[in-house]
Amino acid sequence: SSGMPAILFGVFFLVLTVLIVIGGVSGGIEKFSKIAMPALFIMLVIVVIRSCTLPGAGAGLEFMFKPNFEVFKGSGWINVLASAGGQMFFSLSLGMGITVTYGSYMKKSENLEQNALLIPIADTIIAIMAGLAIMPAVFASGLDPGQGPGLLFVTLQTVFQAMGSAGPIFGTIFYLLVLFA
Repeated sequence: SSGMPAILFGVFFLVLTVLIVIGGVSGGIEKFSKIAMPALFIMLVIVVIRSCTLPGAGAGLEFMFKPNFEVFKGSGWINVLASAGGQMFFSLSLGMGITVTYGSYMKKSENLEQNALLIPIADTIIAIMAGLAIMPAVFASGLDPGQGPGLLFVTLQTVFQAMGSAGPIFGTIFYLLVLFA
């Protein structure tokens, strides 16, 4: 609805992407990722702490960690397995072949078995942290947890607002890092 800011942010993103890609894989993307991904992880830890300390966040933690066996009645377990499989292929990038691309850049001295074990473990930890960042804030805000991927952008606004005057700056940096990730 507001054309000029969208155009300016679009141009900013395009220029930043071009500058990173001009540097190539090792000089641009890899160098940027060595800074951006740890920064995103640290910011995620901060968001998790703030989200879990919001009033009413306990209901979100219960929603995440209290098992609901009702979905397994009848043939519901098939839907659960299908959803879990789809999430696994998306989350680990197996469906898009990105693992093959990253694998082509691995050094011969890398331990493939160790990486094959470490990647799903790290992916699971980050997924749980993402849930801890979003779900407590969903319930603290009185939102519907079934809204889907848009919850990231709707819910975290509550967390960033709860951070006071640093919230908008923190939120902008966080969303930019999520965008590049």
